[in-house]
Amino acid sequence: MATILRTVHWTVLPHAGDPITLLQAAVEQTDFSVTSSTPTSIVIDVPRAMMKNRWAATITGMLSPHDGSTDIEWTIDGLGNKHYEHMVTIAEGMPEGSLDDHGIPEAVSKIALKVFGRKEIRHLANVLDRGEFVSAIGVGNLGGKMGIVALTDRRLLFLEKSIGSENLVEFSLASIGALSLGKKMGGETLTITHSGTTATITTLGHGQGDGIARKFRELKAQPAAERPAAAPAADPIAQIERLAELRDKGILSEDEFQGQKTQLLSGL
Repeated sequence: MATILRTVHWTVLPHAGDPITLLQAAVEQTDFSVTSSTPTSIVIDVPRAMMKNRWAATITGMLSPHDGSTDIEWTIDGLGNKHYEHMVTIAEGMPEGSLDDHGIPEAVSKIALKVFGRKEIRHLANVLDRGEFVSAIGVGNLGGKMGIVALTDRRLLFLEKSIGSENLVEFSLASIGALSLGKKMGGETLTITHSGTTATITTLGHGQGDGIARKFRELKAQPAAERPAAAPAADPIAQIERLAELRDKGILSEDEFQGQKTQLLSGL
């Protein structure tokens, strides 16, 4: 049975301490286990858990220094749809303030977030690129599904996470021709015009749609030179070379290496 590959980016901040030590301590608080680690890599085993409806998975982290911080490129290889949930589990064991929060707590503090949406907030950081910053957040309905609406300095995201599904819809800022705000007694509505089509997010809380629309206008008004550059896409060939190094060191088995290599090549 073919496994599913997901990639997640973390940044460990300079003051936090040794990233490998922090990660090992975080994993010890879970039922996961560290199978191998070096100063630049760590491999974590997620065991099959029938009671938690969880498939087994292998999580590989490649560490690299960047401007005093440490970037970690995670590859989660496994079945099911709990890839991001595995990363949330590990992140919860990291010291508070040790990871780049992408501005999420500040954005959340500006809205009245009810019980719904808190689970999606925990997953939001896992779908963001390195250095991506969240400017505004809301909770709304897209296509009959409730989820988190997040405006970043690069795109508008809709993240729906439930027991049986995990969906991400995104619109790059460059592709959005217009963002229209509507207000009703039941909440606010955002209509997104993009690439000649439209999408509508409804039932946003009062003030949430307005905040997203306002921040969107501010971002679009910035000269192109002032906008943050998007993080370069990960090079699949470079990733395969790094995985080959782990295989040669005995950190990954030949089967694990071939499985992840096949997944990466399929995306070319």
